[in-house]
Amino acid sequence: MQLSPLLFLAAGASATGILLPLYLYPSAIYNDGAANWKPVYDAIINNPSVNWQVIINPHNGPGLSGLPGDDDLNYMNGTAQFNSLPHVRTIGYVRTLNGASPLSEVEANITIWATWNSYTSSNISVHGIFFDEAIEPSGVSDGSNLAYLTNATSFARKAFGSTPIVTICNFGAKPDSRYYSICDEIIVFESCLDNNAGNSVCTTAPLPPQYENQTTISANIPDTTYANQAAIVVHDFVGTTYDGKQANTTTLDSYVSTLEANSVGWAYFCSLNYSSVTFGPATVGVFASSVGNA
Repeated sequence: MQLSPLLFLAAGASATGILLPLYLYPSAIYNDGAANWKPVYDAIINNPSVNWQVIINPHNGPGLSGLPGDDDLNYMNGTAQFNSLPHVRTIGYVRTLNGASPLSEVEANITIWATWNSYTSSNISVHGIFFDEAIEPSGVSDGSNLAYLTNATSFARKAFGSTPIVTICNFGAKPDSRYYSICDEIIVFESCLDNNAGNSVCTTAPLPPQYENQTTISANIPDTTYANQAAIVVHDFVGTTYDGKQANTTTLDSYVSTLEANSVGWAYFCSLNYSSVTFGPATVGVFASSVGNA
């Protein structure tokens, strides 16, 4: 592992930062200043004590053409806006397909992301790589992807040269502890609040695990020394909780307080999968305020 590429806020900062998979297209109309991302930008501005990592994903990676964001001005404008803020890292998306993506493909995508850092027209540099779908095909983290992710993360660090980056691995479940020495950060839970509500991902058999607050944290981060490297993502904060509470801002505040109390490094809660940042109750602004006020 290596040091973080940016000097994030320390004194007075929230213990838990926000790791946001921003899979929305930046703009409603061409060259509108990345209007679809503006609620995120506003939430960042309005919560200066919260550190953010924003995952950029033009096309299951940096794009198809080899040019930054496929030479899409909307991606460039939006990424540059985030990079203008002191408490934000922009992170490049790379899929691994549970280790099935050839390393040559993974490395090619990382190389393209690294070229964003040399773009001269505006600051669209990314400060890390997000390795999605990192858990083994069996769905149980048994360490069989250790060599694969070791090669991928090592390549990423070399590709960015002297510029330090952060490597984030999305297991979506409890990882084998050996991965903590390979990945700087790990998503240890990615699922639904209520598997009787929300989108088809939450209600299709086999039903995904529900988020259960402290129980989920303890089960997926059993060694507290790893807590600051861990991330929790609940992508459908709607319906009813495991213990019969409603998905509302009071419940959200309670869950954020539990994350903070456990020193969980990163989290993100949203209410309409990743297709909206403004659908309630867990809009990006509401979640950011909850984290900032915890």
